[in-house]
Amino acid sequence: MSTSSPRILFVCHDASRTGAPIGLLAFMRWLKSNTGFELATVVRIPGPLAEDFGQLGPMLTLGASVLHRTRLGRRIRHRLPSSWVEETRAIRRFFAAGRFDVIYSNTITNGPVLEALGSFGTPVITHVHELEYWISRTGAENLRAVKACTSSYIAASQAVSDNLVHNHGVPAERITTVYEHIRELPTVSSDEQRTAARTLLKIPTNAFVIGGCGAEHWRKGRDLIPQLLIALRRLAPEQPFHFVWVGRPGTAEEQYSLHYDLRTAGVDHLYHDSGETCDPLSLFASFDAFALLSRDDPYPLACLEVAALERPVVCFTGAGGIPEFVRGDCGLAAPYLDLEAMARDFVRLAQDPALARRYGTNARAKVARENLLDATGPQLCRVIENCLKRAPS
Repeated sequence: MSTSSPRILFVCHDASRTGAPIGLLAFMRWLKSNTGFELATVVRIPGPLAEDFGQLGPMLTLGASVLHRTRLGRRIRHRLPSSWVEETRAIRRFFAAGRFDVIYSNTITNGPVLEALGSFGTPVITHVHELEYWISRTGAENLRAVKACTSSYIAASQAVSDNLVHNHGVPAERITTVYEHIRELPTVSSDEQRTAARTLLKIPTNAFVIGGCGAEHWRKGRDLIPQLLIALRRLAPEQPFHFVWVGRPGTAEEQYSLHYDLRTAGVDHLYHDSGETCDPLSLFASFDAFALLSRDDPYPLACLEVAALERPVVCFTGAGGIPEFVRGDCGLAAPYLDLEAMARDFVRLAQDPALARRYGTNARAKVARENLLDATGPQLCRVIENCLKRAPS
C-alpha cells in the first residue's frame, strides 16, 4: 500500500440513472466527506451521471462509440482486436498514473476491465448487485475473469450472497452482505404534493394508486401490469385502482405490446406512464403502495425510496432480496408470478387503510435504521480498509 492517502479506483459499468450507479455515486460522495481516500472512476458506458462522477476525482470514460451505445456493439466489440486493445491500453495507462491501492468494481459485469488490470496485483472488491439473470447474461468468460481477479465480494442482499455461494462456488467467508442504500431519508409527501402528482398524471383523487419503477422490462415485470389490473378489476370492481410506472420507456416493440394488452383488456385508462425523470420522488408522492413486479431484482433502490415515503411494498417471493425487507411487517409477498395473489394483497391494503399505514410506518423506520448511508457507508468502508491491509507495498 502507498504511504500517502489510500487511492481507490472505482469501476462503474455505466453512468445511467439506475440503481447500481446511483448507489455508487452516493457512497463515493460519502467517502469524500468522511475519509481521506483519493477517488477515481472508470466509467465503461457514459450517461447522465458521468459529470457527477467526474466531480469526485479523475475519470476515464471508455464507451463513447457505437460499440458501447448499442446492444449489438457491446456484443461484438471484444471480438474486434483493435477496439479492445486500445481500451486495454487506456485502462492500464490510467491505472499506472494513479497508482491505486484498491479496485472497487461496482457490478459483476466488469470482468474485461478487471482482467486488463490483473497484472498489477491490486486487491479487487466486486460489489455484486446482480442475481442469476444478469450473471448468466454477462457470460461465462466475464464471470471467469471476475472470479479470477476478485479478492472480496460485497453482496447487495442475502439472496445475492446465497446465489454466489450455491450457484457459483464463491466461498461464503469472502462475501460481506451490505444492503443497498439511499443517501438520506426524504420528507414524507404532503397531501398537497400527493394531489399535485395525481393532477399531473391525470389520476382521480379517490383512486388507490399502485406504483412501479424501472428502466428494464422483462426482468422488471412491466409486461405483467395488464394482468394485475385485470385481476384487481375482477376482485374489487367498485374500487378505483390505477397503476403508475416511473422509468425509462422500453423499445417501440415493448411499448406497443404493453399498450396493445392494456387496450384490448379494457384497462388502458387505469395505466399511467411518466417516463424517465430526475425527480422520481415527486411522482412517488402519488402512490398508495408499491408493486415490485420484478422477476429477478437483488434489492432495488426504488423500493427503498418509496418505503421511505411510508408506502407499503408488495413483491414476489423467490424474485430477489426485497422479501428480506418486507419481512417484519413492512409489506406483503405473493408467490412468484401469482398475480391473483398479488391483486388480493392490494385489495387488502386498499380496504384496510390502517394496515397500509402501519406497514408504511414500519417501512420508513426500517429504511432509516438499515438503508441510509449513515448505516451502510461504514460497512462498505470496512471492506475497503480490510483490502488495504492486504494490499502490496
